[in-house]
Amino acid sequence: MEAARDYFAIASDVAASLKRLPAGHDFTVRVLHTADYPVVSLTPRRSYSHFHAENTFARRILILVSQDDCLVAGLEAREFTSLALEVDGARVPQQTIAMNACIEKVDTSGALRMRGPLVRMLVAGYACSLQRYSKALDIASVGLHLFARAQPEYLFAKSKENTGKHALGDSALIKWWQHTLQSALLYAMANRSRGHSSADDSVGTDAVISDTAIAYCVIPGADVKDAPVTLGIQHDSANGCHSALPAVDWKWGLPHPSEARAHNCVLQFPDDPITRLLAETHTQNWTVALLLEMLAVSEECGSGHRAAYFSAALPIATASPQDSPGTEETADQGTLSYEDYDQVLVKLFDRQMDFSTSDAALASSKLFVDFVDSEFDIAPLVVSTSGPAVAPNTPATTPAAAAPVNDLSSMIRKKRRVAQ
Repeated sequence: MEAARDYFAIASDVAASLKRLPAGHDFTVRVLHTADYPVVSLTPRRSYSHFHAENTFARRILILVSQDDCLVAGLEAREFTSLALEVDGARVPQQTIAMNACIEKVDTSGALRMRGPLVRMLVAGYACSLQRYSKALDIASVGLHLFARAQPEYLFAKSKENTGKHALGDSALIKWWQHTLQSALLYAMANRSRGHSSADDSVGTDAVISDTAIAYCVIPGADVKDAPVTLGIQHDSANGCHSALPAVDWKWGLPHPSEARAHNCVLQFPDDPITRLLAETHTQNWTVALLLEMLAVSEECGSGHRAAYFSAALPIATASPQDSPGTEETADQGTLSYEDYDQVLVKLFDRQMDFSTSDAALASSKLFVDFVDSEFDIAPLVVSTSGPAVAPNTPATTPAAAAPVNDLSSMIRKKRRVAQ
């Protein structure tokens, strides 16, 4: 299964997306990853009427972005490839392949020194990299999933104390993620029309694309009548996405019929509230609707908290040989064992790591980068931005202009301030 992923391509696609940020800035992209390893099925208690065999493999990926030797943003994801063989009543074998990516963590350190949607473009670059599965697995779409839950820090120790970082509250975070996924899906579909390397920052506008990505959002405990408000975002042509490209069709709920048996269809990702609920023996016959009702009163989605599940089916191109760029030996990203990968994550939250101030963040970044580059032979990819400048806001029209340059809430379009 390792041939299914070109890890240089991840760094290359992220670098290409970051290149669209306002000109005059340099960023360094590092990708750390594990080899494929076997895991249990994402639907471990699914029932079948005929013979069924399945093998599921996972890999963990960590993308880190630095500016001037200081870590400024990171994204962690797991990618699952499932190979299934089923024989129906007529003894006809059917083989299926499914690929699902789960974004587990996205975080900033508070040390970014520019004005622009860095994290949004990081997510877009990662989504674009998922196109690589089209050639290796010959599949038409990739599932992209995440559980949006407000937390002051995910990857960078003590970054919640950094005055340059502004963590979003529950409602603002959900809205930010919806806009971010909207942009990421459009960006990925725009770039699937290229017949050349993703390192080229031009978007093929002469190709006609008719696909529409289907995206789902559900907030456990929220009334379905609020869905038009939650899902009422406009087509976003920002960040390199053009209005001529296909739209994202947003729907309320999970991507399964409400009366379906939850264990037969709902994917169970690691460290997820859904997985913890369905692990209970009394959930054997729960429907999707009942699962959402119980999530609404759970500790993580209820009790005054508001969280959201996002799922999207990203159409990917039918690959041709020239779709895959050649890798450069100087930019190869090393493969880590599962234990070494965990060691890297622990290192980010080591007691020596401190992102509470600019000076501390720089010192901690150098300590961490020296560790991973020397210990695991990681070679970074450097990109210089070349996008248009971001027009400054004026206090007369946008009071939020006084916010720090990397305040993610400044990228959320909203009619009124959400009460915290």
